[in-house]
Amino acid sequence: MAAGIVVSVVIIASIAAVGVFQFEYAPKLFASSSTAFSTSTGPPAKGTYVNVTIPSGASAPSGAPGFSPDKVTVVIGVNATVWWTNNDAAAHTVTGDGNSPIFNSGNLDSGQSYIFTFTVAGTYTYHCSYHSWMTGTVVVVANKTS
Repeated sequence: MAAGIVVSVVIIASIAAVGVFQFEYAPKLFASSSTAFSTSTGPPAKGTYVNVTIPSGASAPSGAPGFSPDKVTVVIGVNATVWWTNNDAAAHTVTGDGNSPIFNSGNLDSGQSYIFTFTVAGTYTYHCSYHSWMTGTVVVVANKTS
C-alpha cells in the first residue's frame, strides 16, 4: 500500500514538473524572431518579406501543394522574412523540420498569419503538423552586396 502511495506521489510530481517546464521555461528557451498575428494587423513592411499562402482546400491530400509556393528563396537583409497566411477553412501549422525546429507557428486558424525572419543562410524544410503531405522549403542566401 505504501509503495502505491509513493508511486502516485512520484507520478503527480513528474506531471507538475512537466507543466512548469512547458509553461514557464520552454517559451523562453525556444523563443525566436517570429510572430503569429491575424491578417487584420497586417504584414511587415512591403518588399521585406515573401508571401506563402495555405490555399483553400490544402487540408485535403488532393489539395497539394499545401503551401503556395512550396519553395521560396530569400536573401538575408533584403527579404529574409516569410509571411505565411492560412486561407483554408481548416487549422494548420508551419513547423520547421528536425528535432529542434527554429520556427513553429503553433496552431493557425483560418485567416491567421505567421511571420518568421531568417538570419542564417541555409535550406530550411518545414511541414504542417496536422497534414503530413503539406511540406515546404525556404532557401536562405547571404546578401552578396553587404
